[in-house]
Amino acid sequence: ARESLLAYLQAVQIFPPPAAHHEIVARELEDLEAGRTQNLMLLMPPGSAKSSYVSWLFPAWAFGRNPELQVIAASHTADLAERFGRRVRNLIESPDHHRVFPRCQLASDSKAAGDWATTEGGEYKAAGIGGPITGRRADIGIIDDPVKSREEADSERMQARAWDWYVNDWLTRLKPRARQILVMTRWHERDLGGRILEMYGDDWKVVK
Repeated sequence: ARESLLAYLQAVQIFPPPAAHHEIVARELEDLEAGRTQNLMLLMPPGSAKSSYVSWLFPAWAFGRNPELQVIAASHTADLAERFGRRVRNLIESPDHHRVFPRCQLASDSKAAGDWATTEGGEYKAAGIGGPITGRRADIGIIDDPVKSREEADSERMQARAWDWYVNDWLTRLKPRARQILVMTRWHERDLGGRILEMYGDDWKVVK
């Protein structure tokens, strides 16, 4: 379980056996955590458990492997991002997680749902797209579903807002050699995934 994300899932007793596409996602996330992939884009339909793997289970496993990790996790609203942060925090506090990763403990004075730390100096920060992330740095940055609806995806104003935030706020918060994950359902050619592929496509591994 310390070496395999799928084995970790079994150890913490959360999910039934993964479907075939979950096995692919898990392998890609392992490659990213190990530094074999720097930028990973997972393009998946609604209801495929993409957020469960990318925004819940993977961060807990990654913190277990490296309690000094710094993570920024963003989604289309701050409320959703904080909900993911709460689930990661609660999983890290569980007895099953402690059996696998006894060195990974939360700091007693920093346990807010969207902003918490480990006793080893690791930090987790949740934010909404367009929200403030100044003053924080990331070894791993996760953007999960930056668009909440088809109507928003079709809005040129929202497209521009997401792109401006990504370029001017998000990228400036990443440490040198930081890794990025973007997981989303594609709605529009000019959505955040489309703009990133247009500008930086050669730097990303894309899994559909």
